Amino acid sequence: MIMQRLRAETSTWHTMLEATPFSVELLSRTMPLSRYVGQLIAYRIILDALEAVLTGSADPTVTAVWQPDLAKVPLLEQDLEFFDTLPVGNVPTPAIRAAQRFATAITRHAATDPVSSLGFLYVMEGSTMGALQLTAHIRATFGLTQDRGVAYYSCGDRQRWTAFAHRMNDAIVDEPRQQQVLAAADNAYRAITETLAALARPDPR
Repeated sequence: MIMQRLRAETSTWHTMLEATPFSVELLSRTMPLSRYVGQLIAYRIILDALEAVLTGSADPTVTAVWQPDLAKVPLLEQDLEFFDTLPVGNVPTPAIRAAQRFATAITRHAATDPVSSLGFLYVMEGSTMGALQLTAHIRATFGLTQDRGVAYYSCGDRQRWTAFAHRMNDAIVDEPRQQQVLAAADNAYRAITETLAALARPDPR
């Protein structure tokens, strides 16, 4: 099944993501607010592109998997609207540029290989499940209460993930499509790792 293959064949990326300065600072509760908001902006750029191609796709494999309840852009916009009222500081621009490169790649791949969008979706949807474990750290670090500023990080839903996994397994059965999705997931993890690493880089002067 494709979900088992995705989990097994991308496991190394999970370790790499956990070792990024962003992840280390998040868990140690030492992250500056500008870096956290920078990630939200970067993910909005990425998910704007991904959700647009998924929503607009007529590919039967894509339409069998994508559902409107998977959309995350409204949650990111809710978080960013909240932070608009706070003194955030300078958002790291290298991460924004990395996110823009990934968004461009998502759109480009979708034009000729729409099934690849599901590999990108697997990575982004999976990140919201893992994010649930980080919500307490974010609230404590920045003094946030309820869902204010953490709507995206607190949106993981086990039932929704299970339904998504079933649709993926049912829709992506033959080997060529599985390879397309696996390759896209690998590219997505590489791009996300690059984006998170870029959050720790100073802006070029």
